[in-house]
Amino acid sequence: MHYHIHMDENELESSLTDRYQTTVPARIRKLLGLNKRDKLEWILDESGGVRVTKRNPDELEHADPTVDAWLDFLAKDMAKHPERLVPLTPEMYEDIVAELSGERGVGVEGLPPTLEELWAQEDEAK
Repeated sequence: MHYHIHMDENELESSLTDRYQTTVPARIRKLLGLNKRDKLEWILDESGGVRVTKRNPDELEHADPTVDAWLDFLAKDMAKHPERLVPLTPEMYEDIVAELSGERGVGVEGLPPTLEELWAQEDEAK
């Protein structure tokens, strides 16, 4: 008896080729509305699971490979050397905003003048 008989209908399988390519199962292609040449986004969660979604084409227009490479480098470096991370203090934040705006106590677009105000904005967004 083949093990697929016992698989749940939401448990789909595909194989990797020698070049690490795979075919997206037809049911998934239909559910995600995938077409040829669409981009997929692979998201790793904290538990080690993987979620795959169709990448929004609007997001791709604004993608910058240089910025993406830099952010990837930063993420890898932070994971490799967490001891180098320094918590952002209110004073450091205010110095950064003052440098961007040209004066103290003045925010810039998307950044309020104090860290406390930034946190309040984030709380409101939730």
